Amino acid sequence: MDFTKLSVELLKNVLDALPDGILIVTDSRNMVYTNIRFRELWSIPPDILLDNEGNAIMKYALPQLIDPQGFLRIIESLHKTAQSFEDEIHLRDGRVFRRRSVTFQDAGLGQARIWIFTDVTSIQYSHIDSLTGLLNRNKFERHFSSISVAASSQSIVGVALFDLDQFKLFNDTYGHIAGDDVLRSIGKVIRHHLQRTSDAGYRVGGEEFFLQYHGRSRDDVIKVIDKIRDDVEHLGIPHVANPPFNCVTISCGFGICTRPKPPEFIYRQIDNALYTSKANGRNRITLVELDDLKA
Repeated sequence: MDFTKLSVELLKNVLDALPDGILIVTDSRNMVYTNIRFRELWSIPPDILLDNEGNAIMKYALPQLIDPQGFLRIIESLHKTAQSFEDEIHLRDGRVFRRRSVTFQDAGLGQARIWIFTDVTSIQYSHIDSLTGLLNRNKFERHFSSISVAASSQSIVGVALFDLDQFKLFNDTYGHIAGDDVLRSIGKVIRHHLQRTSDAGYRVGGEEFFLQYHGRSRDDVIKVIDKIRDDVEHLGIPHVANPPFNCVTISCGFGICTRPKPPEFIYRQIDNALYTSKANGRNRITLVELDDLKA
């Protein structure tokens, strides 16, 4: 009995039985394997030969995506690296795929990358915070490990931590129902500024929000973050316990990446920057240049 052949056939049968779409690509971008589910998810005819990653993406994937440039940006940022990755991608037909990727070493292929696609459309809404319409804490924790992976000189990533100023005093003064209305309003402001599917806003605590935003320049990122702060102030929601503004405001700590940094390092730095904004009078943003700091 040829055990080598048996093992290959067994592995193929196992992968074809999976509910996830599987794609294996070499460092030279040759597509060496796709399972049945991968072709089903991307509507690729079973008799079509797939050999070049770039051609397959351009022909089958990009036309189906809401944010094709963001999809390509991630692929380029991971090419020839050993970095793992996880995110979600949104298709024009309303479906949502969870996308995961890891590398491995093979004696024949060298370094190769496996992509795993899972249709999570049916559970998408379980990750939405019902009050603000933003992604919830559970979703943030699942995405946290990849928050800066797409940072590059061509696509700068801004990461921000927002906190409502004197929110406990607001609830004490106006009541929790009014407090919930404020949170809804903040969620609406943040959602308005999410321009790409690669951008994401999360409610990570009672009155704390996390935002990941992609821009072409530092000025672009700074402008968006400060515009969110300004838009909240201009809602004009009365808050007499928040002098000297006497309306609802938010403080922010945020950082800018042009190359990937460890997520825990990023969060610690912008949390410190948020504390600085609070200490310096609230209703302001404090920028930290993450590239200048050693992780």
